[in-house]
Amino acid sequence: MKLKFTAISILASVVMLSGCQTTGNSADKLYNQYRGKANNKAFSIGTNNVAGAAWSASTEAEAMRLAQKTCIDSGGFNCNVTEVNGIAISNKSVQDIQANNSTVNNYNIISQGVNYKPNLLVESSGFFVNKDYILTTSDAVDSCSKINYERSGRLFETTVVRVDKANNLAVLKSLTPNKSYASIRFKKQTTQGERTYTYGYDRTDMVNAKTPTYQGKITDGIISSASGSNNDVRFMKVTNEVNKGNVGGPVLAENGDVIGIISNANKQAIKSSMFTIFLNELDIDYKVIKKAKSISPAKIAESSQKITIPLVCLNEV
Repeated sequence: MKLKFTAISILASVVMLSGCQTTGNSADKLYNQYRGKANNKAFSIGTNNVAGAAWSASTEAEAMRLAQKTCIDSGGFNCNVTEVNGIAISNKSVQDIQANNSTVNNYNIISQGVNYKPNLLVESSGFFVNKDYILTTSDAVDSCSKINYERSGRLFETTVVRVDKANNLAVLKSLTPNKSYASIRFKKQTTQGERTYTYGYDRTDMVNAKTPTYQGKITDGIISSASGSNNDVRFMKVTNEVNKGNVGGPVLAENGDVIGIISNANKQAIKSSMFTIFLNELDIDYKVIKKAKSISPAKIAESSQKITIPLVCLNEV
């Protein structure tokens, strides 16, 4: 993760500060450090006592987003922002802070008689592996009561089928079949330097929209490392520009086949050879076609938009 310094603010996080998870006494140490920092600050902690913090952000909402992301990226389970600017979150609601820092509506979504609010701090993607099933990361579903996805201003419902926290994978079942789905490729050996594309979504915050809305984005790069952190062979690293909206989205080869899934905003991806084991264990069908020819980035973007969806994290009111 890169440190970003500006003339007026410094954004800070657990990863930036220590490069490791915060547990036990180190979470207490981070909390004490957070308390002494300048405002537009937030503190988040998980049920396993892993914490994240941010300070001197541009807005309170941005501080909350950074603290929450850092807690999750550091290994926190069910992370929740507990304080903003030194005030307990129970006394200053997430909805109030978002309303003061965003143009989006105060969405109220009703499903089967239950009221839900979108958690706009959680942004992620997923992609269809067949007409019914969606692959994403376990991080994308950890802090949500319910997961929907958005298409053309409408929300579509899903159910969580299985979560694999050890490998940061999750499978959802869409209640509405999708016509298009991924073609998956895996090789015995990952090729360093191979060109890659990623597809994910950024929230657009359209005024007067009835649901959160999103804009798709394609980026290009290469496989920079055939393994992840600590030489973990389950992962590979790419140079593509990614953000939290890419997490759970596909990594694609030049022929349009999916060869990985973005695991975090640090440009680490789970290889297709690994996530297909997860799909096989669940007896979920997927398409494997060997395409010999490369296709244009425009064609990759067109096909990716049909199979990739922005996930909407919903929590009961």
